[in-house]
Amino acid sequence: LYINWPPKEDGNILLNDKKFLQLLYHWHYDDFTELSKVTDVSTEIKADIYQFIQSGSKIDMIVDCENSDVYNIISMLQGLDWEYLEKISKIILVNDVHTNIGWNELNRYTDIAIEHMMTEDKSVVDGTVIAKAFIEYYEENVDSFILLSSDSDYWTLIDSLKNKASIMVMVEHSKCSPDYKNKMNEHSVFFCYL
Repeated sequence: LYINWPPKEDGNILLNDKKFLQLLYHWHYDDFTELSKVTDVSTEIKADIYQFIQSGSKIDMIVDCENSDVYNIISMLQGLDWEYLEKISKIILVNDVHTNIGWNELNRYTDIAIEHMMTEDKSVVDGTVIAKAFIEYYEENVDSFILLSSDSDYWTLIDSLKNKASIMVMVEHSKCSPDYKNKMNEHSVFFCYL
């Protein structure tokens, strides 16, 4: 693979993906705007994620597949240190039969056990996520949840569990409303972007 690159005064064009893509697009009279796809989270956010994981005894990651991007989740899993991720007991995927088939590939990118729950209709995904979280809390003694969803419909779940279990929410930049983020901030619910 090669590019036709006339050397310019741009410095090290391969310094990082962000710089390279911005220059490449610029050279072709376009702008690269998908920065979230090539930038890693800050050291502070990673430290907060690691602290959340360290403080939990039994941790489940619950994914609303309707409101999360499988490729962002794969990238997140690959960007975090395995020594912390191995504390996560399982990843619970909840989706309906019409969802992206990429979810079937997730197990190729992690050693964390995956429980895949399929529904026949996307209208019951939210209820299934909520019910599964309570089952995990009451029957499996899960004390910490990482909820991957940008859907504000889960505020009831978060509000109901926040005094019983630790909850961290991972949201998509483009799918999470400002009101939802403000509500989590007001109630000291830690959230970060996938």
